[in-house]
Amino acid sequence: MTTRFLLRLARMIDARPGKIAVAVLLAAAVSGAVVLRIPIRTNLLDVLPEGNPTIQAFRGFLEDFGMMDSLVLVVTSREGSPDRLIEAVETIGEELAASPRIASVDYNLLRSGGRYVGEHFPAYLDSGGVGLLSDRLSPEGIRRQIRRNREVLLSPFASPLDAEWISGDPLNLREIVRESLLRRTVTKGIDLSTGYYMDADRTVALLMVRPRGSSRDTAFVAGLYREVAGIAARASGGSGADAGIAVGLAGEYASVAEATGVIWRDMVFSFFSSFVLVLVLVFAAYRPPAAVLCALVLTLLAALSWTLLFAYLLYGGLNIVTSIVAAMLIGLYVDYIIIVYHRFNGEIRRGRSPLQALETTYSETGKALLISSATSSIAFFSVVVTSFRGLHELGVVAGFGILFCLLSTVFVMGSLLSWFAKVSPARIAAGRPGGVPTGWAERLVEGRSGTVVAVFSIFLFLAILGSARTRFDAGVDAIGPVDSKVEQVQRVIEEKFGRKGEPLFLVARADGDRRLAADFDALDLQGERWRRAGMVEGFSSAAMLVPPPRFQKESRRLLSDAGLPGRYDDAGLERAIRREMEAQGMVPGDGLAAYAAGIVRALAGEEAVDLPGFARSGDPRTTYFFNGSRHAIAAHLAPPGGRWGQGALAAMKEDVRALGPDFALTGPPLILEEIRSSVVWESTLATLIAFAANWIIVWFHFRRLRDTALVMLPVTAGSLLTVGAMGAIGIPFNFFNVVGIALLFGFGVDYGIYYMQSHRERSEGGAVEALHRTGGGILLCSVTTLASCGSIILSHYRGLASIGVVLCLGAVSCILSTVLLLPSLIDRIERPRPWKAPRVFKETS
Repeated sequence: MTTRFLLRLARMIDARPGKIAVAVLLAAAVSGAVVLRIPIRTNLLDVLPEGNPTIQAFRGFLEDFGMMDSLVLVVTSREGSPDRLIEAVETIGEELAASPRIASVDYNLLRSGGRYVGEHFPAYLDSGGVGLLSDRLSPEGIRRQIRRNREVLLSPFASPLDAEWISGDPLNLREIVRESLLRRTVTKGIDLSTGYYMDADRTVALLMVRPRGSSRDTAFVAGLYREVAGIAARASGGSGADAGIAVGLAGEYASVAEATGVIWRDMVFSFFSSFVLVLVLVFAAYRPPAAVLCALVLTLLAALSWTLLFAYLLYGGLNIVTSIVAAMLIGLYVDYIIIVYHRFNGEIRRGRSPLQALETTYSETGKALLISSATSSIAFFSVVVTSFRGLHELGVVAGFGILFCLLSTVFVMGSLLSWFAKVSPARIAAGRPGGVPTGWAERLVEGRSGTVVAVFSIFLFLAILGSARTRFDAGVDAIGPVDSKVEQVQRVIEEKFGRKGEPLFLVARADGDRRLAADFDALDLQGERWRRAGMVEGFSSAAMLVPPPRFQKESRRLLSDAGLPGRYDDAGLERAIRREMEAQGMVPGDGLAAYAAGIVRALAGEEAVDLPGFARSGDPRTTYFFNGSRHAIAAHLAPPGGRWGQGALAAMKEDVRALGPDFALTGPPLILEEIRSSVVWESTLATLIAFAANWIIVWFHFRRLRDTALVMLPVTAGSLLTVGAMGAIGIPFNFFNVVGIALLFGFGVDYGIYYMQSHRERSEGGAVEALHRTGGGILLCSVTTLASCGSIILSHYRGLASIGVVLCLGAVSCILSTVLLLPSLIDRIERPRPWKAPRVFKETS
């Protein structure tokens, strides 16, 4: 039945090859026009498992607190004085604030929330601050401060900014509030004494930017990145070379912009390098005419365009993992093309007509193509059992890609070969028989088959031992980019501000503002306990913006004990300040009455200072820790010593459970550790499914248990050798390459099929003759696979490069098993044994 279908297909194509080729290539051209603009999702969250509660919690945190829409500018100066650094930060901050793409810029602690804090400043004071305030509001304290103001204004170093600050706050209450804030919120490595976010050495400052557009809008990100990079370049150049000002970018927007560029460059490079290498290998092996090379190129492009269009229609684009699919599949695509061309060219050389050559190619070689495409696609489809989204999509796209390649080979390559052969057989005649020389393998199999089997047995035993040494690297660094400028800037932040290691986040979600206030207190207290116990290096929460309720209650008590509420009325405080200013020869400003009234009102106020009120003030820092619409608050936790210990994580999880159902602990360290075991198990299951499915398909084709086992031998042995080599060399599995063994079945089983098909079609000559007929083509197929998978090794993403390493190791192991182990074993099985002859003679005599 299959033979009849393939023969009818060959006759249909031969009847009108030109029309079929043109129609199919036009469809491919339309597909190609679409995929040239295919979007790429660069966020690692887009490749993580869907439906996992921990991942959903982390994604919810990122969305609720704007962590996916962050941009950080890191300004660095070589000068010890912060003056030039502050000047650069001010210049950059003002330009960014004027941009229509920027919603807010935060670069000064006091400026960002100054108005709201000023209106409610008593709530921010600790015991030391209350003492200072009580002294400052005494007659003698007012007198001292006004004298100090006069000295500052008369100083030769005075600036217009000093006059402005003194006029707006003649009692310098800003200083008292700032000291209280610093005592309560300052963390290791950061200096807030100037109000700017600086490191302890005052050589690095941060600007936190909130863009208006989404980080998932690649067009917006590209425009934003160009604008911000231009502002940064002007700031660096405008400060002068002697100032040594440098500006780096970090955060989600910077990562997206960088990743998009890197992935596109990697895609283009790996595609063209593997494409060119494959063409060079085919040309070196066959010396085909230009028409055949053109047919090969058109067939490849048609298959790739259909595959990428399918990915676009099904998933809306590519992700980090599926970005390698084009380069990975080129080596597999060309295998089918080589096999069809090799057989068709051979039939034409024998004097067959184009129709007869196509019929023979499709009815005989076509069966091997059908079975190999079925086994390859099933092996790739087996990856869909993984919940890891990136791998899941890779399996689906690659699986259908194999089927698209089969269609392209049949309709594009077949019709073009038939068309060219009808015009002139010379148009398709190869300059050489093709394939890679296999004389070395034939001699080994013919003369030392037993030794070959024994050596492979030893290596397989060692591989089993070596596989026990393989490990799994669950870190983000194992799959992240190499030589990333954004990562380098992030390391500067970690080094200068003491924020090393992956952070965790404690999130509380309540059903109303009243309950959220209680959760705020509980969250802050828990952070203090963890910090005192040394379980966290840093704990940053909404307490940096608004004092927790318990702190405010204590502040009000201290203010009452000091007798500050009611000490002055509006007119009395104004008179006291005005009297001292006039005594020092200073002219009070028009805003003095309002200033004094504001102080009196703030001291008499009893209302709580809460996060919703702070959010209404428009302070851009609010979104870091508070989401009013979701009644949610968050705290950022830094690990002690740069990494989280398993014991500490377990204890922290228990503490969070004890806080109640409102609280959740999330972050990359928890996610990666949690999904590690599931990904390993699912990848193992995918490998088992690929093996079982391929076994069944091969058995249905060959219908003999022994032949099925022999076909599956090379890919099984190759997989064991690959895992063993990884253990011996020290190449770990990670979240990307863990399915490499399942993918290996996608092409490794084909080699055994091609060899066994040839051996069964012409059993004369035995294993060595079958190797002579097919070994060169199989080796060429493996070399093209190595070329395509090898190009992935040069990827700038470690996870993607590691997939290329695993597939290349697998390809080498499978091809050696196919051209050495499989023929040697068949030779040992089928070769007549000398000791059998006497026994047969006795039985027949």
